[in-house]
Amino acid sequence: MSNNKEEDVFMSYVYQMFYLGSLALVILWVIVILSTFFASFGASDMNAADQQAIAERLKAIEVVAVIEANEPAAAAEAAQPVDASAIDGEAIVTATCAACHSIGLLESPKIGDKEAWDKRLQANGDMDGLVKSSITGKGAMPPKGGNAGLSDAEIKAAIEFMMQ
Repeated sequence: MSNNKEEDVFMSYVYQMFYLGSLALVILWVIVILSTFFASFGASDMNAADQQAIAERLKAIEVVAVIEANEPAAAAEAAQPVDASAIDGEAIVTATCAACHSIGLLESPKIGDKEAWDKRLQANGDMDGLVKSSITGKGAMPPKGGNAGLSDAEIKAAIEFMMQ
């Protein structure tokens, strides 16, 4: 009979060790999963090409030229008006205006729709009024079509191209 009691004690130790071992494995598994989960925070999955592409998209659009006051030749050169014939209106329209004006989004006049552009031209008085309206923004169109880097001459060239 004492043998049976010793067996019961032995089996209770076996069960306890089994439960403690199982609990230790579960805790170890949870620790591994959580450490993997938290280690992924802040880790960059981007390669150098992705980082370079992001840096390219975030670089400054405009470059400001600082002209020394004691360099009159450089100041005179910078003050020269831009030759209107040198401006590529088609490139400006393709890059900035075509997103809305190619499909007439929100009642914007379509590229090449002479009747719609003539209505806008008459509503604004003349070409200068239409350019001014485009510079300040009109309805849903933001100022300068959303491209603040465009000069007044470039806006005019883009409008002239769209009116053709």
